[in-house]
Amino acid sequence: MENFKNKFIEIKDEIKNLNPNNESITDSIIAPIFFVISANFLELNQAIYSTAALLSAFLFYRVFKKQNLKYVFYGFIGSLIALFIARIQGSASGFFLPGIIRDGAIAFVGVVSIILGRPFTIYSSKAFRNWPKEWYLHKKVKPAYTLVAIIWTLYLLIKAGLQIYFYNTPEILIVIKLATSNQSTLILLVVTYIVGQKRLQKLNGPSVEEFINNTPEPWTSQQKGF
Repeated sequence: MENFKNKFIEIKDEIKNLNPNNESITDSIIAPIFFVISANFLELNQAIYSTAALLSAFLFYRVFKKQNLKYVFYGFIGSLIALFIARIQGSASGFFLPGIIRDGAIAFVGVVSIILGRPFTIYSSKAFRNWPKEWYLHKKVKPAYTLVAIIWTLYLLIKAGLQIYFYNTPEILIVIKLATSNQSTLILLVVTYIVGQKRLQKLNGPSVEEFINNTPEPWTSQQKGF
């Protein structure tokens, strides 16, 4: 438990650089809940306009507070697109379609990358850490990234599959969204981080520093970061 707690803190500190605006996360959760509830009591168009007004209020509030608007703006545009799709489809479920397509597309990329022997987790890690690509492809390193890629791909396939199955029930779609929120994703990130590191250590491959310095075996393996 202590190891899990330490890893959770370690990863949470690292991903702060990826999305420092916790407010945008809150907005992205409140908006769909508000929309689904509104759609049950109002006409669809009224629910769409009410949600758009709420999103605009969030945006103006962030501007007034002089917060970093990068992620808030992305979320605002994404939500407006989702509302537009709901309007075209004439169904509240349309609001969730972009997310379903995103999850399905990433899962598809995950499957293809695993089959080709180039798990997508290698590239997501390299983009964040800028470690040598050749290190990731080392025979005693790549299996760890393949394992983590399989876990994330299965997760996204299940998530997308459930959303497709319950597509005509927006109340269930919002439950799925909440159950797979950022905090839930962070927990899975911690789990796969630990699993990946354990796998690296079992493989007894070189650490990044040992790989760069051409250090001969025995290697210590990568002890921090994944």
